[in-house]
Amino acid sequence: MGYRRTMSAASRHGLFLMLLFAGATLHAQSGYRLMSQTIEVNQARHWRAWSIPQGLVTISPSGSVQPRSLAASVNASLNAGDFTYELAGALRNFYDNSADDAGVLRATGGIKRARSSPSSAGRTMDGDNLTYWEPDAEDDLSAWRVELDLGRLVSATRIVVRFVEDDPDDRADPFYQFRVHTATGQNPFDDVTNASLDYRLAGGTTQPNTDQREFSFDLDPALVHSESWTGRMVQYVLIAVTDRRGSRGEQVGESEYDDLPSADRGDIEFIWLIGGEQRLVDATQYAALTAEEQGGQRYFRRERPRLAEVEVWTAGNNVALSIIGRGGSLQEGNPNSAPELAFDGSIRSNWNATVFSTVGDIAGWGLLKMDLGALLRLYAVRIITRRPARAERVLFGYQLRGSDGSVAPDGSLIWESLSGDDRLFNQNTRLFEDRFDPRSLRFLEFRNLDTARRTLAHLGNRSQSVVTEIQVYSQGSVPEVVMESDLIDLNSARILRSVTWDADVVEGTSVEIRTRTGDILREVNHYFLSTGEEVTKAEFDKKPSFFQGPVEVETVPGAGWSNFSQAYRVPGEAVLSPSPRRFLIIEARLLASTPDTAATLRSISVATLQPVASQLVAEVSPKSEVAVGEPVDFELYLRSSFASNVGGFDRLRLTAPSLGKVVLRGIDLGDEDDFVAATTQSFRRAIGDSLFRDAQGQELSVSGEGTDSLQVELPVATRATGPDLVRLSFTSTVFQSGSTFGLQAASSSSPDTWQSADAGDAVGDELAAGSGLTVLTPLGGGQVRLSDASSRVFTPNGDGINDQAVFEFAVLTINVDRQVGIDLYDLSGHRVRSLRETRDLANGLYRFQWDGRTDDGVLVPPGIYIVRYEVDSDAGGSTPTGTISVAY
Repeated sequence: MGYRRTMSAASRHGLFLMLLFAGATLHAQSGYRLMSQTIEVNQARHWRAWSIPQGLVTISPSGSVQPRSLAASVNASLNAGDFTYELAGALRNFYDNSADDAGVLRATGGIKRARSSPSSAGRTMDGDNLTYWEPDAEDDLSAWRVELDLGRLVSATRIVVRFVEDDPDDRADPFYQFRVHTATGQNPFDDVTNASLDYRLAGGTTQPNTDQREFSFDLDPALVHSESWTGRMVQYVLIAVTDRRGSRGEQVGESEYDDLPSADRGDIEFIWLIGGEQRLVDATQYAALTAEEQGGQRYFRRERPRLAEVEVWTAGNNVALSIIGRGGSLQEGNPNSAPELAFDGSIRSNWNATVFSTVGDIAGWGLLKMDLGALLRLYAVRIITRRPARAERVLFGYQLRGSDGSVAPDGSLIWESLSGDDRLFNQNTRLFEDRFDPRSLRFLEFRNLDTARRTLAHLGNRSQSVVTEIQVYSQGSVPEVVMESDLIDLNSARILRSVTWDADVVEGTSVEIRTRTGDILREVNHYFLSTGEEVTKAEFDKKPSFFQGPVEVETVPGAGWSNFSQAYRVPGEAVLSPSPRRFLIIEARLLASTPDTAATLRSISVATLQPVASQLVAEVSPKSEVAVGEPVDFELYLRSSFASNVGGFDRLRLTAPSLGKVVLRGIDLGDEDDFVAATTQSFRRAIGDSLFRDAQGQELSVSGEGTDSLQVELPVATRATGPDLVRLSFTSTVFQSGSTFGLQAASSSSPDTWQSADAGDAVGDELAAGSGLTVLTPLGGGQVRLSDASSRVFTPNGDGINDQAVFEFAVLTINVDRQVGIDLYDLSGHRVRSLRETRDLANGLYRFQWDGRTDDGVLVPPGIYIVRYEVDSDAGGSTPTGTISVAY
């Protein structure tokens, strides 16, 4: 993730600038907080500055992050405001939810139009049953209608209309009579500048209603559809009141009428009794009647029609709408194609998909590859082709495949079919649904086919089919969310000591943290037109100034940055990325193996320290054709450089790969010229002496000899004024080609502050050819090398002398986890004992001890036993054997 800023016209120069930031702070901290000895990420504003897949994460006000759980069905009204789309300018006066955006008319989901009480109409989409839209009683009945815009096309299965519950202290009524209509947004005349919408009846009242407060209307598809399809394509919902009670909402008693607010008092009916009948008269006529003719009065409260909610429930949670915003991509063989039109949530646009062909200049066209931008738990895909217009063709057939990102040996994705054979041929179906058992997928592949060869695409003929929308449905917790921090600027190079985090991890979930570091940044300019479209610099420069929009400068990692480290799985692990470095990027992965669980990440903290040197570069020699499984003499050179505020080091720690033993032969200090001239300060061990001394008698302190970690303390600290090269001469054994030595430096004043040396070119080829700390071995050779393959005798009689048989051997060229061990057999071939050990990297030295007992703990009888050295290897090959004798 990069840091972006908008560049003024006066500074628009240099598309790619290589920058080494050594002074001022890069930018204000946003996705982290820099402390004196830590980097903290623990607030909601921090996480919002990270690169996070759009719509897949919930960030709480307290600063915790959790993958979203996607519901199998959603009320599309609630998040209509999240969607915006472009309209023809001629429709400006027909969409109250539209506004001009840099010369483009755009509509945002919400209330398209309410002809009565428009200011409160939006309450019908807020999810609150206590808020409402109440049409104005003074308006004509034809104005009692509200149009809802969902902001995008959805597959809706039902619409729920809910009215406010009545309260004696706050009276409320349902609509007396109403109808519900839906529209996709396609104009009946297929004219994008025509405001008419093809509304279709979805339901309504069948008789006057005074007490029912909730209505649910199931929606049926309006086009020819596949067997499993349910629901109707909807973007707009119209609620139209067809009858009302007005000032005769409900009859009440006289005292209740008198207690009503004046605005709620409805009609009063005056009754004239004449000839055994009742007739209504006005108040003046009633007052003129005799007492016997006056039949009393009827009192009414005014109707209070209050619509609380209009819920539009969908067939699923369509994750296809945010593919690009989530970091995904769409790739289609036809360079002039626009497959993004099948993911824009609009019935008004289409992807004109070329029928797939393998010949001619259209070879590969009609094959759409979709990267969803994240691993999601999918269960259905819908393909929609709209109502025919302008001779648009239905799909002749298609094939749909999915992949979780697993890679075949040739590097290609491993695909699985998601559509059946019945999709290969189509006559007139326009709504398709491919439903399958839920599975984790990131990639989809859609192939537009004509297996009946009606279009002659197999001969290279260009033919197109219309794909209006592709909808992808997911449910349950997101199986993998990858979040990446913005560039973390430490202001100066620092050692990254450890990384820790606070998370709630339940069974089936995990949190993985990774890091990468670097010192160099570069700037990349992004050029935008006034419409918001990003273009190349050449295209930008060709446009008139009034078409040119902003230029955004993005700061991104430059040369020398490390790749992301291996995952840290336990809080408190040492940072694996190279340091000291000035810049850091953190990646966090939240994983879930089941649909009903999710991890919660609250904070990440990275501990930092001041370095002992500005830079440490190390190089080992020899690097190639190194004998495997045998002791080899090596020389390792360390070059150091220092800034004025860096204190230096007097301790070195050398680590051998695969638990190889290290034996020190000597240490030399000096400049490169000293090494070439052999005039270095040299520490060697005299014959019969256990200490390393130089010519003046200064001593080295050495510990860990004979192990895989050797530590040396120099008599004087290496600083800016001292020699810049240290050479360690040592003997060690490597067991795998590609083995890498490690070297760290520290100061005795801060013994826990170890700085790792970077593998690089520390000296010229005259001293050590090539660069780095990795050594290569010759190809071939076996996998097991025995330290002593001769027959031996031991006496496990419990007298403390020669009671154990020791087997030492080396495993070579196996750099993955494998089980290694020995099996012991008697001469009849019966196995009496099995000893095993498993390591993450199998190569290295092994040492097993046998006490002369069987697996059941019984002492074996005296005699000769066969030893088989076992390695669980994919390569097969012979298994070394030996013998051991037991005597009492």
